[in-house]
Amino acid sequence: MAVAAADVVFGNVPAAWLAGAPRLRWVQLDSAGVDAYLGLNHAPRSAPVVLTNLAGFYDRAVAEAALAGILAFYRQLPRLLTAQAESRWVKTEIEPLVRSLDGNSVLVLGTGSIGRRLERLLTAFDASCRFFSRTARPGTLSSVAELETALSEADLLINTLPHTPATIGFLHRARLARLKRGAVVVNVGRGSALDEAALVELLDVDHLAGAILDVTALEPLPIESPLWRHPRVILMQHTGGRFPGEIERKIDVFLENFARFTAGRPLQNIVAADRGY
Repeated sequence: MAVAAADVVFGNVPAAWLAGAPRLRWVQLDSAGVDAYLGLNHAPRSAPVVLTNLAGFYDRAVAEAALAGILAFYRQLPRLLTAQAESRWVKTEIEPLVRSLDGNSVLVLGTGSIGRRLERLLTAFDASCRFFSRTARPGTLSSVAELETALSEADLLINTLPHTPATIGFLHRARLARLKRGAVVVNVGRGSALDEAALVELLDVDHLAGAILDVTALEPLPIESPLWRHPRVILMQHTGGRFPGEIERKIDVFLENFARFTAGRPLQNIVAADRGY
């Protein structure tokens, strides 16, 4: 197998293949997520393998996708499109459900490039954004007490956190229940962060108004999941990162890093295994 003899691998090959590559020095993933590759250096090696990812690569596309989902829900587009296909005039049903971003309080979990780009987009609609970071940073919320207060004030909760041991189940039932009544949950981070059963429960009792999910805990989403059929859930099926010219841009990123690698210069987007991203 070519991977077994490789010094450099570009792409998300099965992680087990990399364990059998004794000469391997660097892996450039073609994703931002790194979950399956964090154990790359757990087995004894003559030298550690450098792992790089596409951090920041998808920020524009994911932020646009999140905004599209929010606006679609706020303007009730799923219901309107269903009614259009059935030739039904539902104006009087829809109008009381229409929402506006103007004046919304938005809580963004994570301070990475996706969240910061979303802040710029949402500010244009006169919404105000606050950020929560698990690491204390100037101008962000970082304590549990601050987070819980912010949850109770949020019209929109947007999760952009990566998958790490610390973020699994981060949005558990108690945290979701602290959200302001009528809040909308958006998940463009990782499905593992969100308790989906609790989400459905809180939607069903009208505590939460809706959810826009680009990611889910299991993908593809099992057919028996109630998320498929819930009238107030928009499923984006992990398409948020797609954009025209994506493959060519990935190659450009790899070639830029490869030039650094061959010149002995520091690589971009090195993953810190202890942080998980």
